[in-house]
Amino acid sequence: MTNLPIQRHRAILDLLERAETARTSDLAAQLGVTRETIRTDLAHLAGRGLLRLVYGGVVRLGLHEPDLQARLATNIEGKTRIARRAAELVPDGVRLALDCGSTTLALARALRARVGLKIWTNDIAIAQELGDRAEMTLLGGVFSVPHNTTTGPDAAEMMAGYNVDLAFISLGGLCAAQGLTDFDRDGLSLRNTMRAMATDCYFLADHGKFGRPAPLRWKLPATAKAVICDRAPGPKEQAMLNEIGLPLILA
Repeated sequence: MTNLPIQRHRAILDLLERAETARTSDLAAQLGVTRETIRTDLAHLAGRGLLRLVYGGVVRLGLHEPDLQARLATNIEGKTRIARRAAELVPDGVRLALDCGSTTLALARALRARVGLKIWTNDIAIAQELGDRAEMTLLGGVFSVPHNTTTGPDAAEMMAGYNVDLAFISLGGLCAAQGLTDFDRDGLSLRNTMRAMATDCYFLADHGKFGRPAPLRWKLPATAKAVICDRAPGPKEQAMLNEIGLPLILA
């Protein structure tokens, strides 16, 4: 039984990361609470724009990235494992570009023991997390309240003025049919710039991204070393990664 509302909310969102729909009755049975309690939870999450209510249940919002608070509440364990594995690839004294997102924020926390880092990011939470531990450059641009980031052409232009050793980039989705995907042009443009200015880059994708549709498709950068995941994707996604020559690192 999951008693606390925040625990139920996380469980519901985690389930919808893996499936497109869920029935109210099934959620109530799975979480060990009444249908009235689940309806209250679903109404709360729908009010935050994290899912859509339909007759008898809910559906996932697949084509719009959830806000930061929703992403921070999903698959915490898996994202932490990815972050720890990624941190093993970062020696002291290197220059890093860190993309915005819940997984890269977990990576920032895993890097607090490193010394001599120089970091470029558009994520305000990452800048706050490592600002006292590294030389931090916050990329300028238009401020996005839901994601707590800066974005737009100004951010990409500023990033283009720096060379970095490593870039860690969050994927919007990892699909057999669509390949590596993302949600918005400004975000993809900045991530492409981070990739272009890096000697090596790694993609980060927890299992909630597997099979997840998103409207924009990545062109695989030549500097991509691997994608780091918390579990192995399905056979079709794995075949896609093999076809494009992108190695998989399991955390």
